[in-house]
Amino acid sequence: MILARQRNQTSLVHPARRLVWLAAGSMVASVGLMITVGALGPSVAVPSFPSASPWPPYFAVLHPADVLVAVLTWLAVGIGGLGLAAGLLAARRGWRPSPRRLLIGCLLAVIALLLTPPLGSTDMMDYAVYGRIAALGHSPYQMTPAQLERTGDPVGAVAPFPWRNVYSVYGPAGTLSERAASALAGPSGARTVFWLKMWNALAYLAVALALDRLFRSDPAARTRAHLLWSVNPLMLWAVLAGGHIDGLAVAVGFLGLLCLRRLGAGRGLAAGLLIGAAIAVKAPFVLFLPGVAWAARRSPRTLAAASVGVVAVVVPAYLLAGRAAITAVVSRATAGPDLYQPWQLLTRALAISSATKFTDTVALAATALLAVLLLWRLPSGPSQLPFARPALALSLAWLVCTPQQRPWYDAMIFPLLALMPATRLDWIVVVRALAAAMAEIPGVRFYTGLRPQWVSELADIISRGLAPAALVLAAAALVWLCITGGWTPGGQPDEAGSGPLPDLSASGAPG
Repeated sequence: MILARQRNQTSLVHPARRLVWLAAGSMVASVGLMITVGALGPSVAVPSFPSASPWPPYFAVLHPADVLVAVLTWLAVGIGGLGLAAGLLAARRGWRPSPRRLLIGCLLAVIALLLTPPLGSTDMMDYAVYGRIAALGHSPYQMTPAQLERTGDPVGAVAPFPWRNVYSVYGPAGTLSERAASALAGPSGARTVFWLKMWNALAYLAVALALDRLFRSDPAARTRAHLLWSVNPLMLWAVLAGGHIDGLAVAVGFLGLLCLRRLGAGRGLAAGLLIGAAIAVKAPFVLFLPGVAWAARRSPRTLAAASVGVVAVVVPAYLLAGRAAITAVVSRATAGPDLYQPWQLLTRALAISSATKFTDTVALAATALLAVLLLWRLPSGPSQLPFARPALALSLAWLVCTPQQRPWYDAMIFPLLALMPATRLDWIVVVRALAAAMAEIPGVRFYTGLRPQWVSELADIISRGLAPAALVLAAAALVWLCITGGWTPGGQPDEAGSGPLPDLSASGAPG
């Protein structure tokens, strides 16, 4: 029997061996390229700010050519997406790597990206400036980075040009995290960036550990969860390399949902407090609340406690921040379409010149319709995690349809997807994340033109043509799967992550 079992395991692993090597090599190469771009110093992908040596972030000042950095970032994201796809396919064919090795790989990647400067975005510089404003006793909802810079403050000098005259658009809890980083860093933009990255690193690792513990008795689901989050180069790029505040919101919101694995007033209160904090970081995490309501629908005490928790965080946070904070968040929700949002293909076809109001209206209607369709047709999730399916359905509907498209926004659905059985939805989510990430890079000087000219033209083709088309195709594939029910080949669950979740109520898992 032992020999038969070994032969069976070999037959499962052997067909996936090449995929395993491809996945491992691609993921390592992807993170290595990210580190290389950061180490080269300020460029079209790395914002410029004074070093705080011996403090991180660590980088040289080599003034790399635009074309070199653009190619390296495209390769980092493209190879990373390839590695993720290969890993998921290998897992479906029986690959079961050591969870400890995956966690160690995650930890090493997180530490490496923690020590490098932000990549592909200037958002962390905005966070640093807003945190400095708050630390000095002012409101980032009433004081702009330009006003801070005019006072002679050194952190104000690192404000990116597009945001110099823009108030903060982040929630009060997000501002609190920025203020804490600034308080620890003092008048140094670089040290502030380091502490901001530290919050994201801890948040990222918390989600990885939570997923690992949740699926510790299900090797297939455990492998898939680590691939979708822990060692996912696209998420490492968005949350750690880019340093976006979404990583913090994802962690507290997701951990809040996991509190509802078992019901009770205490767990409901904890879930409400954590999800309320996520909403107070970024408003779209309000889409997690229907998952709470569905999970606690048969437990009035749990539902009431969760409601109290959410209100206890969100209401005081906005009352303390003032009306300007609400105005800022609302203005962000109604901001103009992003560069590569898919609705531009429709507005071009209809020759609509002023498209903001049109796209907002159409996107809102499309979000509502898609949400209903997904709630009706999305595959069933684990019965022990009833919050997963509604939270994923509503979050996915918003992300697919909103004119505000950013690769780091999709961080909110990857942990939720890891809770669901493996289906063709995995490929749709991966395609979305890859297309958006490719469109967003190099990132820092995208709008001012790249040199030579062909690099700028190629970036424009990706952002205004290929990426929107890929997002439309992904949306169409999602609708088609909902209509046909063809989530898995032959209608059968995929092997990886398809088994029933262990009985958490009897497993001794912590809340």
